Amino acid sequence: MIERKLIVGIDFGTTFSGVAWAETKRPDHLAIVNVWPSGLGMNEGVTQDKVPTEIRYTPEGMEWGFQIPRDAEKQHWFKLALSGESRASAPYEKLPEELTTDFLTALSRHFRYFLEQKLGATILRTVPLEFCLTVPAIWSEVAKEKTLKACKDAGLSPSQGKISLVSEPEAAAIFALHDLDPHELQIGDSFVLCDAGGGTVDLISYTIAELQPILKIREAAPGTGGYCGSTYLNQRFGEFLVSKLGDLAGWDTELLCEAMDRFEFVIKRSYLPSNHHQDGYTILVPGLENNAIIGIKNGRFKVTSLEMQEIFDPVIQQVIELIQGQIRATEKNIRAVLLVGGFGQSMHLKERLRNALGDTIEVLQPPNAWTSVVRGAVMMGLARANSRLASVSMESRTARKHYGLKLNFEFDLAIHDNNKKYWCDRHRCYRVPAMEWFIEKGDAVEENIPKALTFVSHFLVSNGKPESASIKVWCDHDSTTAPIHKNSNVKQLVTLVSDLRGLSAEDLESSITRCADGQDWYEISGAVEATYSSASTKYVLLYEGVRYDTVTAEYV
Repeated sequence: MIERKLIVGIDFGTTFSGVAWAETKRPDHLAIVNVWPSGLGMNEGVTQDKVPTEIRYTPEGMEWGFQIPRDAEKQHWFKLALSGESRASAPYEKLPEELTTDFLTALSRHFRYFLEQKLGATILRTVPLEFCLTVPAIWSEVAKEKTLKACKDAGLSPSQGKISLVSEPEAAAIFALHDLDPHELQIGDSFVLCDAGGGTVDLISYTIAELQPILKIREAAPGTGGYCGSTYLNQRFGEFLVSKLGDLAGWDTELLCEAMDRFEFVIKRSYLPSNHHQDGYTILVPGLENNAIIGIKNGRFKVTSLEMQEIFDPVIQQVIELIQGQIRATEKNIRAVLLVGGFGQSMHLKERLRNALGDTIEVLQPPNAWTSVVRGAVMMGLARANSRLASVSMESRTARKHYGLKLNFEFDLAIHDNNKKYWCDRHRCYRVPAMEWFIEKGDAVEENIPKALTFVSHFLVSNGKPESASIKVWCDHDSTTAPIHKNSNVKQLVTLVSDLRGLSAEDLESSITRCADGQDWYEISGAVEATYSSASTKYVLLYEGVRYDTVTAEYV
């Protein structure tokens, strides 16, 4: 029997955010929150599948989304700042983490209100909720942890429902592949999924492993991505306007906001050079004097086709190069590229990509591409709540990095660098620090199957019983082959700290060893288990067979 739960997917985006939901009892009835407040309070007013990721602080309180007047100064693009992206819009009135918390608080209140209207207060109060929060696959573990903390601070605490992080491109792929005609698919078909959003462009490739009883897929190559979403088109257009008009009398923030709105909602979404008139694109600039040299006439500013092309080309080209790189990395015949996300709906991007790839690879824009991430998040949440509800199963993912520990080994000239050896009094031999990798880049990583590495921790008995132990997990994103020794590519990922006071006196006593230095040491056998899921990792420490599921994880 399937337990009744509400699965809520949250797509916290750079420019727009979305929420979707479904019940485990009615998994086929996946719905989008599509009514948003347009004034202070809970007044419903705007019908759209997503809400602007924007907030504004006023003496009366905070406005968010569609509540904010379009020409008002606002806090936006703070998701990029949360990730540490250096080109994020600044300055901000608060830290990016605080802005994220404030926005997610407003979003949470609204979707709870929305669900209450749909289902009733009693159901919302009594039926367990589980949340799936999407994050870019290219984000660091630190950025993911910040997002998860902001989500909890916004009221989506574990006491109110389980929170899972899921990868944006994986969620989009789950939805997009499920939506393809099953009669057209064959085992061995490979696809590249390009999730082109406002801030990030995430690439991931999949191969069909099974068709029946459900569609099973596996990653075909480590995913890639970059910060080249449509936000950077806005940024380039804004910089262009300021360079052209910024010094003119009458130019102000209100004109800039109106021009940016026209670019966002009209020009950017429909831009296709082959279909547009050659005389350029008109931007209303009332109040600016006529200037034939700049291109202003009767309150209208003309952006030439060449100027618009120069705004679009660098960003479009970066996306195309990312897609081409992902295709090469798969080393397989790619049947199609699936474009999803807001930027993925661009006909210009589709046309340019078709020209770049030729006729051998299809370029598809699946239906509901703008909301594919949040819809896929709900589908993943349903599958996690009960495996019988899975419509697409992820058989394995491909590791994007090398993950491991830095341990000390007895020196072996055939393996280790002679310059890195040191004399160890405890063992009376030469030893060397070296990397021990439990996952290497490109390895197939199965869902919920832990990877483990064992080690030994030494504590001098004369110093007393050990109360805690820590070990660092390292990663390497850049090296093709996992290095034997730590180098500049190897970065500290997280420090795991566990409380050893629970170890029994018998275990401690049996671990005492008289070493070659003549001193007694506690030699405590340990292991790290790492279980990788869509966008998060669970670490478990084991000492003398005791599992420490709850460890302090300090990300760097």
